[in-house]
Amino acid sequence: MKKIKIIANPSSGREGAVEIINKLLVPFASKGTSILLNFTQEAGDARKFAATDDGEDCIISMGGDGTVNEVVSGLYDAKRDTPLAIYPAGTVNDFAESLGIPKDPYDFYTMVVYGKKSAVDIGLCGDSAFINVCAVGAFSEIGYSVPEEAKSAVGRLAYYAEGFRMFRERDFLKSGFDVHIDCDGEIIDTKAMIVMVSNSNSVGGFSKISPKADVKDGLLELAVIEEMSMTKVFELFRTIGLGKHIDHDHFIYRHGKKITLRADKPMHVDIDGEKGPCLPQTIQVVPGAVQLITK
Repeated sequence: MKKIKIIANPSSGREGAVEIINKLLVPFASKGTSILLNFTQEAGDARKFAATDDGEDCIISMGGDGTVNEVVSGLYDAKRDTPLAIYPAGTVNDFAESLGIPKDPYDFYTMVVYGKKSAVDIGLCGDSAFINVCAVGAFSEIGYSVPEEAKSAVGRLAYYAEGFRMFRERDFLKSGFDVHIDCDGEIIDTKAMIVMVSNSNSVGGFSKISPKADVKDGLLELAVIEEMSMTKVFELFRTIGLGKHIDHDHFIYRHGKKITLRADKPMHVDIDGEKGPCLPQTIQVVPGAVQLITK
């Protein structure tokens, strides 16, 4: 590779992007690779940088799921097929972790230079692209409720603290909503606590929430947690830890190419940890939309 573009969120994670980049510069420089650094300053920057063709042979996204989302959106908007490598530098890196992307800078460098390129799917929620998940319901707004300084200071603990605060301040058992779902023609009407449509198997730190997910199968995963008693909630979370939750009587699991969601009240959709559009929305897969570098 002659030229690599790094799109980095300097405030992501507990180890700053500059420190990580410094560790990557030496091995890339030894190969004669030139590096174009683009640091984001505000929302939309990563999307713009990714959409712009600067003659790079590869783009490295350095940040969390939000940064990856913007980079993927930029590539999709501009219909670019430039290979993408994801360095998991954010507080939450569900998509990168689902694919086993290395965090060690030298191992990551090795993956970029010698890894394989695969065409992976993305999802569209209305006009908004996502690489990992869109969700609506209980706790789905945690990602954009946690202050950036808290994410940087205490990492994933900030998310757990925000979830606990929401749990205390709201009547969790009354957070359900009536939802109408059309999943490739199958109609599901239920009272849900949360509805997730995911591309990978990792959502919110749960590594196997959608155990049959494959980012190259041309399908999205629908997971619905129905309203239930607190006893059943604890039972469900125990089964998630054991990987047996898809058999729980209040967990609905399907695959689909096109999924429409409607609710009985106004609700925002969380898209890769960021606040997205309101329901109703149609969510569909775009097969092989992004060229991704993996091990």
